[in-house]
Amino acid sequence: MQSKNKIFIGALAVVVAALFWSLDAIFLRPHLASVPATLVVFLEHGMGFIILIPFLFIYGSELKKITKKQWLTIFWVALFGGALGTTFFTKALFLTGFVDVSVVVLLQKFQPIFAILLSAIILRERFHPKFYAYATLALIGGYFVTFKDPTSINFGSATIMMVVFSLLAAFSWGSSTTFGKYSLKNINFGLLATLRFGFTVLIMLFPAMTYFSTLPSVETNVWITLAIIVFTSGAVAMYLYYYGLKKIPASLATLCELAWPFSAVIFDYIFNHNILSTTQIMGACILLVAVTLATRLNKTQTISGIVLTGSNNGEKVGARTANLDINLAKNLAKGLYACKVELEGIFYRGLMYYGINSLTNKDCLEVHILGFNGDIYGKSITISTERYLRFPKKFKNVQELSEQIKKDLSQSFSE
Repeated sequence: MQSKNKIFIGALAVVVAALFWSLDAIFLRPHLASVPATLVVFLEHGMGFIILIPFLFIYGSELKKITKKQWLTIFWVALFGGALGTTFFTKALFLTGFVDVSVVVLLQKFQPIFAILLSAIILRERFHPKFYAYATLALIGGYFVTFKDPTSINFGSATIMMVVFSLLAAFSWGSSTTFGKYSLKNINFGLLATLRFGFTVLIMLFPAMTYFSTLPSVETNVWITLAIIVFTSGAVAMYLYYYGLKKIPASLATLCELAWPFSAVIFDYIFNHNILSTTQIMGACILLVAVTLATRLNKTQTISGIVLTGSNNGEKVGARTANLDINLAKNLAKGLYACKVELEGIFYRGLMYYGINSLTNKDCLEVHILGFNGDIYGKSITISTERYLRFPKKFKNVQELSEQIKKDLSQSFSE
């Protein structure tokens, strides 16, 4: 029950953050159109950082826990999620004149696509076989979302630049989600939000300095809007988002973020009377379904079963494996997965393989448990997938298989 409550609270926090972001795009950011986008980003993050500073004192001792790799990921989150992502999104909204707000928001749902692509490039993960189809479907949906009448398209510079900035924002925020989850491994979510805002202020300082001379002429309503943003869609929303992300898988967080486009479209219709065309609505449905399906490909899947007696082929290639009934894998895509293995209440890291066995020429389901060499025949184990690593491979001999296993182990457990 406690675990379910934790997931519910985490999901609710992400949904509330997403609703704040909808209010930002529809009600708040239009009041900032008179201020350059780079200055807007600097001011809202500067004010947000001031609000979050107490977390530096409360959780300052955790700074020692942050590894060099984590510092790099936190900087990435600040650069792309804070500085570039917010700037691109603001520029996209400014270019539409806040008429096609729903289009800009809907195009942000390409974030998971970019996150998965980035994981493949940076983390050496591999695409799930169905990912290509879903990504293509998402692109088709995005195309129809962008243009009210796809049979009579005006490729005006403003429209093209709006799409470019929207997709750049989606890439920036998608990569920020990927690295944000990694950054949360051993630090408080409030501390991460503070570091993100602090680094963003430093990053935006130089480009914003060009406009510092205009600060005295900034109208009072702009300062009020910035203050509201800090306590809603800015610092507070980011705090809630990282709070939720700490408690739930990134794949579930991405689904909860769907509250953003849905609520933004509704708010835009009710309050601004901006209506999507029939083709845009159809495109939005295609886009959201495709992205949801693509996201679910990376969801954690759990398998429980009894370890079967094998032929001891694992010892021949230098990695003992526990064999399971292949029928347990009926919902899995074939390939190699990084996973967690629970055995008698103790958790281990492991590699699970489902596919053709080069030594027997038959499909198999087996798991290598890292750092475990005991006898577990006949015992029950539970496997939870973490990442899809690569497609199944057929090897000509034992030596090729052994080299691949060493490579898999090295890449998967290098952290």
